Amino acid sequence: MRSRLKVWKYPITIILLLIVLAVFTFYIIFFGSAEISESNAEPALAFIEISIFDSYNENVKNSEDDDLYQDELHQLEEAEPEDEWDDPNYNIINLENDIITLQMDEADISRGYLVLVNHEHKFELPARLDLVNIANHRESNFRVLGQNYLLERSVVGKLDEMMYAFIAETGNTTVAVISAFRNHNAQQVVLDDLIRRMGRTEALRWAAIPGHSEHHTALAVDFGIYSGGTRSTFTGTGATAWFYRNSADFGFIRRYPENRFEITQVSYEPWHFRFVSLPHSIIIHQHNWVLEEYIERIRNYTFEEPFEFEHDGIVYEIYFIMDTEVPIPLNSEFTISGNNIDGFIVTVIRIEVDPDAIIDVYT
Repeated sequence: MRSRLKVWKYPITIILLLIVLAVFTFYIIFFGSAEISESNAEPALAFIEISIFDSYNENVKNSEDDDLYQDELHQLEEAEPEDEWDDPNYNIINLENDIITLQMDEADISRGYLVLVNHEHKFELPARLDLVNIANHRESNFRVLGQNYLLERSVVGKLDEMMYAFIAETGNTTVAVISAFRNHNAQQVVLDDLIRRMGRTEALRWAAIPGHSEHHTALAVDFGIYSGGTRSTFTGTGATAWFYRNSADFGFIRRYPENRFEITQVSYEPWHFRFVSLPHSIIIHQHNWVLEEYIERIRNYTFEEPFEFEHDGIVYEIYFIMDTEVPIPLNSEFTISGNNIDGFIVTVIRIEVDPDAIIDVYT
């Protein structure tokens, strides 16, 4: 008589199966979210990018009675154009030995293209921002998926130049701006929605708490893909890899690259670009640094021994001053930016003349 093997007569088999099932369940519950945040797979990135876009636009931008942006929009209607960062009125307190000393305000430490905003360093919104509507001030035909996207006035011009070059070189018109300036309330909307979707710990890998978001500076922009009425994520691959190779030429950096979470405390965001201006964007790109690393390295250079960098025939001297009294070489072109921590980064511009281009009028 043929006998049949019955599993229930072998309890050890059932126990082993239960153990395997328990281990698998534990792994999915406790490690699944971490895998999403560290993975570079497009579906995971698409989920985060589209989640941020949806929460921001559906809850803020498309609401007819929304008042989150009324102050900013009122500013645009009433304010005269300003170039506060490009041509500020500095207070000269000393002129000696071909050195001008400028008196900066404490509040200026949180102003400029090189302010560092992250989980450790909060950004206090200034009383006035020179904001303009991207859609109304662009000249090239790139897409803006919203009517109230705002950026600092001079950054819109650089964004327009970059998008024009991208479209001209690739013929691709699918890249769209999906997020720009956010006030504290708008940032809270984004964070709250991500917390609802994935829990607080994971959400904070992608969205900062209000006051700690780069979007407050009006120097950051997020990109998405819009084609045939359908949105998809900006992955930095294919045609969009152009931005990683060329954005630095227009003053932008990819702010949150892969495998830099231990420094930035933000997971990989291929769609997020930050304006820092030339030559800083070129230096950061060439060294594969993140902004935190660059800010820290520049602290080692002084007025007496600046960091020198040449690009396109221009020599830049860059140095850090941990004081509100900032020395500048006499008769020099320069920019000053606070670092949003404890001092100022000065960039002196010296145009180099090609000796071969000089014509000897006596021969």
